[in-house]
Amino acid sequence: MAGTVGRPRKHSPRRKGRTAREEILDASSELFTTQGFATTSTHQIADAVGIRQASLYYHFPSKADIFLTLLMGTVQPSLDLASDLAQSDESPALKLWALVAAETRILLSSNWNIGRLYQLPVALSEEFHDYHDARGKLEDIFRGLAAEIVGDDDPRIELPFHMTLAAIEMRDNTGQAPYPLVDDALPAPSVMIADAVLDVLHAELPENRGMRTLDLVSSVSANT
Repeated sequence: MAGTVGRPRKHSPRRKGRTAREEILDASSELFTTQGFATTSTHQIADAVGIRQASLYYHFPSKADIFLTLLMGTVQPSLDLASDLAQSDESPALKLWALVAAETRILLSSNWNIGRLYQLPVALSEEFHDYHDARGKLEDIFRGLAAEIVGDDDPRIELPFHMTLAAIEMRDNTGQAPYPLVDDALPAPSVMIADAVLDVLHAELPENRGMRTLDLVSSVSANT
């Protein structure tokens, strides 16, 4: 009988994820957020997944590539949504509300609190310039939408993006997503933070904003 195709594991699968790549990201998320980047080795990651260290490199060429993949996973979906919003006729208030809700939803739906990776000194390294560029673009979009509401010279335009990052401090890091992704609802903290952003800007809350945001996010996901 033919043998199983694939690279051998040292142990049975032990991580969350539908594929070995997802299991590697899950293990890396735990190790990076609990003990840092510098003190985490690829050997530790491979052992946490239950694969040989050489097999890890089949999926990711380096530890830095794993780190960058995790960082980009928190930013790229919001950039994709922002691209679609730019072509829509929705109001600046709804666009901003949707971006805040969507980004916080990502930060609250991961098994591990990957937003903590932003706070690690290594995240500032030039090695992760792709993340810096993507994050810079996202910050500019948040700032630009706020400026459409209150004007370019209002210092409050700096607040929405940073208020969004409050989601990082509003969740635990236990390996269980506090708000797993669902198609028909947004996490309560996402709604609260998005509402607070518009309140700070003295903007009226859009009607049916939650479901309109979910429809927008669903549309973007279907096209990517």
